[in-house]
Amino acid sequence: MELLLFALAILFSIFSALMERRKRRKRLEEAQQQHAEIEQQHTEVNPAAPVVVEEKKEEEPTFGWPFDGDPFEEPVLAEVDPAEAEREALEAERQALEAERRAMVAEQQAMERLTETKSEDAYENEKQRPRRTRSHWFLTPQTARDAIVYMEILGKPKSEREEW
Repeated sequence: MELLLFALAILFSIFSALMERRKRRKRLEEAQQQHAEIEQQHTEVNPAAPVVVEEKKEEEPTFGWPFDGDPFEEPVLAEVDPAEAEREALEAERQALEAERRAMVAEQQAMERLTETKSEDAYENEKQRPRRTRSHWFLTPQTARDAIVYMEILGKPKSEREEW
């Protein structure tokens, strides 16, 4: 069984490496194609075409894949206008900065409310806390609950305890 798992792990790593290599090769080809198209656009003065997603069908075998096409194939994008892409990038960056600014303001307001609440609670606790007199034991509901829990954990089992 271990040998089978080992063999499957090896096959998976080989398959992953091959798929990653194929993906890198496709990205490189797309980048070269886009670079060539951009240079061609600089030489020719033509209006930019709208962005259209084109899917090209390959006649490669799919190795038992029951659906059309390659499952790892990414759709090929048509030409993109550099000025439009830059405008979209600037708009996205502006929106991100605005969202970050709103988040910072909300965080500062939350911190201010938290510090105000803490200072008010501390002041009220100081006013409400009874002063210790002679006893060095200070019993509150929370310390009483803690004592019961510790007694359950550290004390004798219930079967050996004397009932009061």
